[in-house]
Amino acid sequence: MSFSTWPRLLVVDVEGNGLNPPDLVEVAALPVHAGRPDTSTAGAWLVRPPRPVTPSPPAFTA
Repeated sequence: MSFSTWPRLLVVDVEGNGLNPPDLVEVAALPVHAGRPDTSTAGAWLVRPPRPVTPSPPAFTA
């Protein structure tokens, strides 16, 4: 298998604040070139959600 023929990929991770529906709290991105992660251009960004983030997620009730 030749990784040089792989398309360029971007792995993305998002984190919420535990609410339902969740507010966006953090986004991270990791480019993958030739089948290998490119940590030199990876990044993570904190996002200010409209509601406060608590130390523990709220309990969900059904």
